Amino acid sequence: MFFHIDAQNGLAVYDQIVRQMKFAVADGAIATGDLVPSVRELARELTINPNTVARSYRQLQDDDVLEAVRGTGLVVASGARKSCRSERKKLIRF
Repeated sequence: MFFHIDAQNGLAVYDQIVRQMKFAVADGAIATGDLVPSVRELARELTINPNTVARSYRQLQDDDVLEAVRGTGLVVASGARKSCRSERKKLIRF
């Protein structure tokens, strides 16, 4: 993936992952149905605690950006791009 975590920016690490994932979905860099990296894989790539990645994935599931596919993992939900675009507009306005 293409996430960049900045420990000095004042946002929690899990929130940085959530926001960057939403921006990527809104831009179309991650398409509907795309499989996202596993918790362990992303934690290893970003050198952060796997619990932090799990927390961000849970938040993304609660926000209907990701959905679990039994036996496969987490994929980008249908309709996520539209909701991520509106969320991105809200974040940019602040």
